[in-house]
Amino acid sequence: MTIKQVTQTALKGILDFVSGGYAPYFIYAFEANRKARVTSPSNAAQFEIRTVGQTDVESAEHPKIREQAWYAGPGSRLYGCYEGDQLVGLCAYWYGERYRQRNFWPLRESEAKLVQVITVPEVRGRGVASQLIARSAVDMLNDGFSRLYARIWHSNRPSIKAFEKANWGRIALVVEMNPLRRKQPLKVRIPL
Repeated sequence: MTIKQVTQTALKGILDFVSGGYAPYFIYAFEANRKARVTSPSNAAQFEIRTVGQTDVESAEHPKIREQAWYAGPGSRLYGCYEGDQLVGLCAYWYGERYRQRNFWPLRESEAKLVQVITVPEVRGRGVASQLIARSAVDMLNDGFSRLYARIWHSNRPSIKAFEKANWGRIALVVEMNPLRRKQPLKVRIPL
């Protein structure tokens, strides 16, 4: 181990001890004054993005997509990406009472949070996630939502890249800490 690695490990251990563990997330937002980048990859003709329901998700061929069916229901909107007749990507937004179950980021009445994005391994690296994020965001705003949010783990490079490619803006860093194993973790919000 290098001195730098030893120092980083020691600092992380001290921070874990003092904070009771921590979880850093970036908050991204998309609103009416931003223009989604819906530029299509060269293979875009193969893909169709549209709203989907719980039955569509439950009947998907890929098990990773079927596992996402619980995101459907009142206070949610799901978008699927189809390659031919196969559902190969999915994103889910929650709003209103449905979102209050999570309540990680405060939402106003006309706001929603993108709570899940997934693509099957066979289409990763083909621009599906960024197109799903961009096109669904435009549709949500066209349907009256004023602002959309997403929470991304600080080191999730593929998700960060997909959201930035879709022209979502990074607006905050939120660090959850749980000193003394409190019932509710503390959230430190740092605007960016």
